[in-house]
This record gives sequence, C-alpha cells and structure tokens, in this order.
Amino acid sequence: MINPAEVKNYNRTESELEEFLLFCINVAGKKSATECVKLETFLKELGLWHSKGMNEWYGESPFELIRAAIKGEYLMDCMKACKIAPYDQRYASYLDVVAVPSLKFAELTDLLKVRGIGLKTSRFFLSNTQEDFDEPMLDTHIMRYLRNLGHHDAPKSTPQNEKVYAKWAKVFSEKARQEQKSVRELDIQVWKEYSKTN
Repeated sequence: MINPAEVKNYNRTESELEEFLLFCINVAGKKSATECVKLETFLKELGLWHSKGMNEWYGESPFELIRAAIKGEYLMDCMKACKIAPYDQRYASYLDVVAVPSLKFAELTDLLKVRGIGLKTSRFFLSNTQEDFDEPMLDTHIMRYLRNLGHHDAPKSTPQNEKVYAKWAKVFSEKARQEQKSVRELDIQVWKEYSKTN
C-alpha cells in the first residue's frame, strides 16, 4: 500500500511504479490517506474478480489486473464497488495508463498522453520516482510563495496552460538555484512552511 507520508522512492519495482501512478491519478483533489486505502482495496478486488471468485489474489501487476478487467468488461463495476470516482474520468485514465511504456523510463510526454494526468501530476510522479528529475510541481503553496516574493501576477492555483506553467516553473527553478538548493529541496521547504498556514 502507498504511504502518502513517504512517497519518494527511487527504487520501486515496475509493479510498485504502476501502483504509485494509479495513486497519483486517484489522489488529484482528494485526501491521500483515503485514496491510498481505496486503491489497495480496488487492486485486491480486481485480483479476486480476475481469479473468478477464488478467495486468493494472484498478485499480477496493477496494470495487468486493469487490462484483464477491461478485457473482461468488469473494470467499471469494480471501480464503483470500491468508489474509485469520478468514475468516467478515472475509467478513461485507466484505459490510457495501461498503454504507457515501462514506467522506470517514463518521460513527461508519455504521462501527459494519459487523460487525467496533467502538468502537476506528471511531475509529482517523476519527482518521486526518478532521482535525476528536478522540475517544479507547481501547486497553490508554490504559487503563493512566488506571490509573496513579489511576483504578484503569479496564478493562485496550478497553471493548466503549458506555456504559463513553464514560465512559473522557470521562475521557481531560478529561485532554487539562487538559494543553492535543488527544486525538490525548495519545494519541500515551501510545502512545510505554507501548508501550516492553510
């Protein structure tokens, strides 16, 4: 099961990467502690459905279980049973995500092809799974931090336009360099400081 308090892990297996990417998709706009439990229940349920009701989980990878559920036409039923909502959006994400090549070598372009994975979620996944990935995950905390630094035109929420996102990611990256920190180090510092004030 995903531990939402400790998501950084550069040594995940392919199955663990698949589970973590599903978590990243599911948690958008929701409580991480709730979503990690729902995801674990969902994967176990898929395993049971796949084994045709036998009381055991065969242990296939998360993507293999989803592919089997798509083929067997029980993915949506299982999603509804486990409350993996919003159903249509998550269903579309799951259809796309199982086509992503090996997640160990995934790039932003691979992830952004998946419906439901945007600029922030893709960077969140890569930042916590690939040690050499050092791009900002712009969120409300970082945007507020930048406004407090005097960038009064910084958006209040994560920019959805790629050019706007790139502009503010560059500003944040430059600030990290000025402070002689990695983007990830400054991100964690900002999150710790600003999440307390919400």
